[in-house]
Amino acid sequence: MSDQRIFTRYKANEIRSELQIVDVKKIKSGVAKKKNALRKIIANLTLGNYSEMLLLLPEILKFWKIEDDMEVKRICHEYIRTIGSIKPRSTVESLPFILNDLRSRNEKVQIMALETLVSIPFSKFSEEAFDFIIHLTNKKTVPEQLMKNAIYSLVQLDDYDHERVMSLLNLLYDIVNHQIEKPTIQIAALNALCMIHDVDGNSQPVHISVETAFNILELLPTLNEWDSATLLEILPITVVPQTHDNAYDMIDMVLPHLQHVNSAVSLSALKMVLYLLNYIEEVNQTIIKRLSNSVIALLEKPAELQFLVLRNVILLLLSRDQSLLKFDVPYFFIEYNDPIYIKDTKLECLYLLSNEGTLPQILDELEEHATDIDIQMSRKAVRAIGNLAVKLGESSAGKCVDILLHLLEFGVDYVIQEIISVFRNILRKYPKDFKNDVKTLVKYVDYAQDTESRNAMIWIITHYSDILPDYLTLFETFCTNVLNESPEVQFSVLTSSIKFFVRYPSIETEKLCICLLRECTEDANNPDLRSRAFMYWRLLSLAREDGSNVTNEILKDIVDGELPKIELNTKLDPIVLEELELNVGSITSIYLKPTSQIFRMSSLKSLPNSPVLNSDKSLLNVIDDLRSIGISNSNDRLNGKNHNSNKNNNPVVHTMSDFDKPAEKVNHLKGSRKSSISSPSKLARKPSMLMRKLTLKKKF
Repeated sequence: MSDQRIFTRYKANEIRSELQIVDVKKIKSGVAKKKNALRKIIANLTLGNYSEMLLLLPEILKFWKIEDDMEVKRICHEYIRTIGSIKPRSTVESLPFILNDLRSRNEKVQIMALETLVSIPFSKFSEEAFDFIIHLTNKKTVPEQLMKNAIYSLVQLDDYDHERVMSLLNLLYDIVNHQIEKPTIQIAALNALCMIHDVDGNSQPVHISVETAFNILELLPTLNEWDSATLLEILPITVVPQTHDNAYDMIDMVLPHLQHVNSAVSLSALKMVLYLLNYIEEVNQTIIKRLSNSVIALLEKPAELQFLVLRNVILLLLSRDQSLLKFDVPYFFIEYNDPIYIKDTKLECLYLLSNEGTLPQILDELEEHATDIDIQMSRKAVRAIGNLAVKLGESSAGKCVDILLHLLEFGVDYVIQEIISVFRNILRKYPKDFKNDVKTLVKYVDYAQDTESRNAMIWIITHYSDILPDYLTLFETFCTNVLNESPEVQFSVLTSSIKFFVRYPSIETEKLCICLLRECTEDANNPDLRSRAFMYWRLLSLAREDGSNVTNEILKDIVDGELPKIELNTKLDPIVLEELELNVGSITSIYLKPTSQIFRMSSLKSLPNSPVLNSDKSLLNVIDDLRSIGISNSNDRLNGKNHNSNKNNNPVVHTMSDFDKPAEKVNHLKGSRKSSISSPSKLARKPSMLMRKLTLKKKF
């Protein structure tokens, strides 16, 4: 039967006529026809036809006797769940059938019955669910999937009976601490504990011992992708390293999963490593390269996931004074087929990665996109060039200005408008360095049509009127029809006219000033504009009165005071950054806002206290190579050994210089020991585990 016939609103009598069967044998013989009728019931529930479908409960209970057809049972359970969530008391008749399925020897039938019990918000159903879950936890042998579903059922039951669920948390803690032979159940119990505690804002976060965490992490290579991602997602904050060695060991166990094929596992591993970096003293460049390579590998994923990764790159570049990611700039060059949200985010990444060394590459890329046929992309590229001039030093700003002046020659109106807008910020940052370029810029005064560019041009003409002989002529182009301008431009024109009069008292400036004041006070509809005009008029009048305290110098300081140099601050609040770092890969990392601002009921995450916690992220030292520091001492400490070696004997350091090569080259054994083990860094505590090191890969 086609979906169009199934997803049609039916009356209860129409479906009942198809279900009028007396004995079970006839039902089995015509099972195909009856299944279609049952599918219509579920489809009508999906369409919201509850009142009619509720009348078919007796017919559904008849079909529950068919035990050898899983599809019929699934439909029956789905019917009870949907009706029970709306009218729980009306489904009490189905309770014996659900309990009968709960005692079945078929694991799938038991799981369906348990899911039905916990989905109905009625005390009789929840009591049976609690009794069954307690019965399962006391049994020695329970099917793994059934036990996992029973554990997650407690999360749903927490909405109905929080106190009773809290009394059963000790059972979950016992599973986490002792059932090492069943890691799937152990991870499910730990995840359920975290979910229950997250809902309860008054309870303390879940914590497990470091020893338990090591036992679980040792099983990480044997877990499936779902369990691996779940474990690495919930371990941050759940386990708190008490020594630097604990953190080093955990990072060493998690690092191979940075290159996992599953993106969820890779992102969760990245989150775990970033969390543990708060509990160590120093980290080797090799680890930073592995972190960076894992991010680069994720950039080959589909656009939506790529966007998530790029937003997390921005977060990681913002979070520390010394970045823990090292990228080649071309990775973030914009492709022609990138969606607009990817292009915008790549521009932000290029801006954050910019320095004097990478500036030439970035400027070449931005200049190419500044003349793009996409107007939005073109304007953003020009804006990025201007922001780079403000961010970097004078020498770099000169290169940016040269490109902007070159783009002016193309004569494209929206490009010129954007250049005028960013030039205002550049002149505020370097007021004297680019004065000679102002005369070139004001030639394009007629191109300033949008609000921002007109405001910027008015500001440039006003503050550099001393080098513009025809500044009044240029300014009058904005005064001819001031009441039809946007409010921002009106305020700029009024303020600039007062500045001209204060700087150069003359008949021309006075006439211009009085004309604008009258127009703004008598004809303007904007009350804020009128108030400001009256305020300026009163100031000018006080300055003309004899014996007034408002002198020309005071008036000049008020109206035409020196502006502070513009600074672009890319840093976020440290508390916000700490929470964002603990939510890598989530929606909060996309918005770059605390979770509490996105989800009302969420609780604030923070780093748990520990004797080795680095409260200041800048205290984490990034070392270039262990050969340049005390290698023997650091290695002895990391490996828990005390070597009494001769002072004249240089320590033998086996390094891996091919970490950035494809795996097929990494696996070639080299050197006297014929080993491809990486350098004995701060995180290489078990160099004998060759397979762990062979997971080290890079995109190229």
